Amino acid sequence: MPHRITFDAPQSNTARLRGWLIAAALLSMVVGNAIMLWNTRVQMRQGYGDFASSYAAGTLVRRGLGAQLYSPAAQWKVQQEFASEVKIRHGPLCYLRPPFEALFFSGLAAWPYPAALVVLTGVKLALLAAIPFIVVRARPWKEASPLWLTGILILGTFPAFMDLLLGQDAVLLAFLFAICFWQLDTGHDMGAGVTLGLALFKFQLALPFVGMLWIAGRRRILPGFAISGSAVLAVSAALVGWRGLFKYPGYLLALNRTRGLGIAPQVQITLRGLLTRFMGDVSYSGRILWLLVPVAIGAIVYAGFIWRRAGEGFLAEGFGLAAVVAIVTSYYASDYDLLLLIVPLLAIRTRAHHADADANTEVPEADRINRYLEAGGLLLLLLTPVYWFTRTQLHSECLMAIPLMAVGVALARTLRSAGAVKLRAQEVG
Repeated sequence: MPHRITFDAPQSNTARLRGWLIAAALLSMVVGNAIMLWNTRVQMRQGYGDFASSYAAGTLVRRGLGAQLYSPAAQWKVQQEFASEVKIRHGPLCYLRPPFEALFFSGLAAWPYPAALVVLTGVKLALLAAIPFIVVRARPWKEASPLWLTGILILGTFPAFMDLLLGQDAVLLAFLFAICFWQLDTGHDMGAGVTLGLALFKFQLALPFVGMLWIAGRRRILPGFAISGSAVLAVSAALVGWRGLFKYPGYLLALNRTRGLGIAPQVQITLRGLLTRFMGDVSYSGRILWLLVPVAIGAIVYAGFIWRRAGEGFLAEGFGLAAVVAIVTSYYASDYDLLLLIVPLLAIRTRAHHADADANTEVPEADRINRYLEAGGLLLLLLTPVYWFTRTQLHSECLMAIPLMAVGVALARTLRSAGAVKLRAQEVG
């Protein structure tokens, strides 16, 4: 591990004022989000949110009907038991996750739907509050707001709001990625791999992330990932049977082709969504995939390569770039998935007072670049009106992929500069 140097210089008055202004803006959005959640409590209780599909899946598992987990008829029958008042659906809100996550929801299915939603929300609030402490740990934290308040301020971000509103599982994923960062930061790569295996309920994000870590030289994640990945695969097979498990990819592809059941690409904050937005909803989506696949592979390889060249001292930046690439190149990624960026954003905030690199890996103007990255990340996470405008007026949340890619480019510049400095130092030495 690189030698760590701690800087305890006090913040300037300008930096302190900026920190308090950001905290005040976030706090105002926390209040606004809380009011909106309260105003929609009736609809949430009736089953309008995405949690309806997860609760139905958990109910099927709890009743020993795991083999019917991906049966639209079975899902619709269960959903009618607790969400019959929903007027906007005339068919099931289909369950999309791998079978093993339904085992978690089967525990929540022991309660009535409204109570289960309250329990899940309470768990997610606790996990959100814990994320800053997991990421920062022993690193110096010189921000105006204390860490406990930072956990509350995260609730002011639009991704956190959408996760709580819809009853999604993005908070669970962000919590696992926070643990993964902690394990990588302390040199426990195998533990990081185990954690990422548990994150396979969103395999479209976890798998490319593992690939970038492997390319970056963190090879020891693979044994841990194989252990937990095999475990969740075995659990999934036990729930739905191997035959049902092999049919799962076809189930997802069929939903994607079914109008009214699949997820429109335009609402995805991905490159696929952008291409669909500007090329039109072509009848043959293969032409978009033929363009997307090589771009995704190239971005994954390049991100892992420059992360490796920069060295372990730039874990926060490499982690952030890998998260951005995983989201942008994913087939499915929604606004709430941007919660993943909370992890590198918190870690980068400590670099103003905490140099993770030694004398041979310091990057010229790194502080200036990091300030730009922080501003881009805050813009991405905090501007709720921008999200509402792209969602309600343009019906194209995919446009938010543009600033997301800008943050990725800035992170890539930091890693590329770090790699060049390190290479020159080796040549001189």
